Amino acid sequence: MTGITTSLAALAATGALAVGAALAPGAGHPAPRTAVVIDAPAARDGRALLDPRLRAIDADVRLPRDAAEARTDVRYFAAQGYDRIVVAGPRSTAAADGPGVVPVADLPAALAAVTR
Repeated sequence: MTGITTSLAALAATGALAVGAALAPGAGHPAPRTAVVIDAPAARDGRALLDPRLRAIDADVRLPRDAAEARTDVRYFAAQGYDRIVVAGPRSTAAADGPGVVPVADLPAALAAVTR
């Protein structure tokens, strides 16, 4: 009899967890994913290879060195289903096409677009 009681208790606990997970805020609505593709020279801060502000944003960042890398990065993020791809710099902006692509002028505008 103890086996049946234990099994029923485990089943009830599993059911409660499933219902709780289904009703949790944001369930089924993953956070939007954002990517930034910015030309490598535009992402620098003086002598630093990467502007420290890019490390602080909640987005995946790519710094293409040429037009081919920029196209590859934009296509990759689009294929991965990113909700928004912010592009900055002449090479990256030229590679930008498709839904969810947000072309901006420069690094400050890219940072502003990510935080919106």
